[in-house]
Amino acid sequence: MDSQSEPSNAQAAMPSATVKRPRVWTVLLAFVLMLVTLVMVGALLAGIAMGMEMARSGVKAQDTAALTAMMERIKLLPWLHVAGVMTSSLTGLGVALLGGWLSPRPLRERLRLTTGASLPVWAWGAALVGCFALGQALESLSVLTGVWDWTSSLKGLQATSQASFGTFAMLMFFGTLVAGTAEELFFRGYVQTRLVERWGRWGGIAGAATLFGFIHLDPIHSPMALVLGLYLGWLAERTGSVRLPVFVHILNNAASFLLTRFALSATDLSASVHLALLVGCTLLALGAVVLLRRTGSSPVEGARPALAGS
Repeated sequence: MDSQSEPSNAQAAMPSATVKRPRVWTVLLAFVLMLVTLVMVGALLAGIAMGMEMARSGVKAQDTAALTAMMERIKLLPWLHVAGVMTSSLTGLGVALLGGWLSPRPLRERLRLTTGASLPVWAWGAALVGCFALGQALESLSVLTGVWDWTSSLKGLQATSQASFGTFAMLMFFGTLVAGTAEELFFRGYVQTRLVERWGRWGGIAGAATLFGFIHLDPIHSPMALVLGLYLGWLAERTGSVRLPVFVHILNNAASFLLTRFALSATDLSASVHLALLVGCTLLALGAVVLLRRTGSSPVEGARPALAGS
C-alpha cells in the first residue's frame, strides 16, 4: 500500500512545482516609471516657476541669497501645487489603467474593482472616521515633536487651500476625486494585489504602503502617507476590493482641504490642544479598527490562485 501511495503523492506535488511565482518586477517598473515622470515634470514646473519669478522680480542668477529666498517662496506657490497634484493624480490613474489593461486578468479583477465583502453602512463610516483620526493624530504628533517645520508639501497644500476660489476648486477636484481614485487604483489595486500574491498579506500591504509614502517625496508627508497607506491597504485586504479605500481616501482628502481652508492652521493650535488631539484621535482610530474587525472575516477572494502575468 505504501508503494502505491508514493506515486500518487509525487503526482499531486507536480502541479505545484510547475506553478510560477507571480512576478513583481512589472509593478515595480510601473512605479519607477511613474516616479521618474513625476520628478521630471516637477523639475520642469519648478524651472518654469523660477524663470517667471526671476523675470518678475529682476533677481540675477549670481545673487545666491536672493535665489534661495525665491526658492522658498516658490515652494508655496498655489498654482505650482495644483499642477503637481494634477500631474501625480493623472499619471497614477493612467499607469494603473494601463497596467490593468495589459494584465491577462480582467481589468476589474486586476485592479480589485469588484464588489468585495459586503459591509454595513456604519462600517463605511467607521473606516472614514478611522482614517481621518489617524491623519489628525499624525499631524498633531509632527507639530508636537517639531518636525512639522521640515515639510514643504504640506505647507504648500496649506497655502493652496487659502488661495482663490478657482484655485481651491481645482485642488478639491484633482486632490480628492481624481487623486483618491488614482492612488487607490494604483497602490492598493495594481501594486498591492500583486505584492500580496508574492509576499503574503502583510508583506504586500507594507510594500505598497512604503511605495505610497515614498512617492510623496517629503520628509514628513512621506512617513505620514506610509502609515495611512498601511491602514488603507488593510481596508483593501479586509474587503477584497478597493472600493472602500477609494471612498475613504476621497472623503478624507476633502475633509482635510476644507478644514485647512476654513479652520485654524495646525501651527496656530496650542500644544495642549495637539496633545489632546493626539490621544483622542489615536484612541478613535484604534476603536475604528476594532469595530471593523468585528464585521466578519476577510473575503475568500484573496485566496484565489495567482497568475504569473503582469
